[in-house]
Amino acid sequence: MAMIKNKKEIEFIKKSAKIASSCIPLIKKLLKKKKITEREIALAIRRKIYSQGAKLAFNTIVACGKRSAMIHPKPRVTNRLVSGLGYVDFGASYKGYKTDMTIPFIKGNISKKEEKIVYTVVKAYELAIKSIKINLPCFKLFEKVNNFLRKHGFYLQHSLGHGVGMKIHELPIIGTPKRKFSKKRKIIKFQKNMVFTIEPAIYVKELGGCRLENTFLLTDKGLISLTKARLIKV
Repeated sequence: MAMIKNKKEIEFIKKSAKIASSCIPLIKKLLKKKKITEREIALAIRRKIYSQGAKLAFNTIVACGKRSAMIHPKPRVTNRLVSGLGYVDFGASYKGYKTDMTIPFIKGNISKKEEKIVYTVVKAYELAIKSIKINLPCFKLFEKVNNFLRKHGFYLQHSLGHGVGMKIHELPIIGTPKRKFSKKRKIIKFQKNMVFTIEPAIYVKELGGCRLENTFLLTDKGLISLTKARLIKV
């Protein structure tokens, strides 16, 4: 039941998404500074979200360089100066309803291998969002995007996305089946008024990683991107 959002829930999630997306210009401004740490970016996001009557949906992750090659780096932020390839993963919670987004960034110069990672993630993201339609099995989308990544020498190391609502991770899980389907197991399909993330990513150990994530609403007229994450280059 929680997979399909009602009108009031969608209003709260849209507000949450608007608040989260308001941090994008702030992040770009901070990245332009000659010296800015991961921790300073995370604290600025926190202040921005709380100033609008919302809370953090979860503890913000800011990772750059080799740290960006981890899905959930520990610690989530450090006092390291930000440079090179990285990402900012955060979300807002308004009236208990959450949104989730990840902004990949390039600060300064990066290598050709890192450029390939970024280019491939962006193309995978574009493939995913144009492929989503009502009644498409969620695992089919995962397989389509994963096959694309494999052709470029990479693969999905986590699900392609997940439902969002009062919890940051809800159904549907847009991932590969962990066991063979049976008549007793329901195949989850994309349905009208589902709210979920799409977050293709590539992680290369000892090099870096890239993740692009937005929260979406699926309607009978198509897919709506509620958050506005995009690649930032400075």
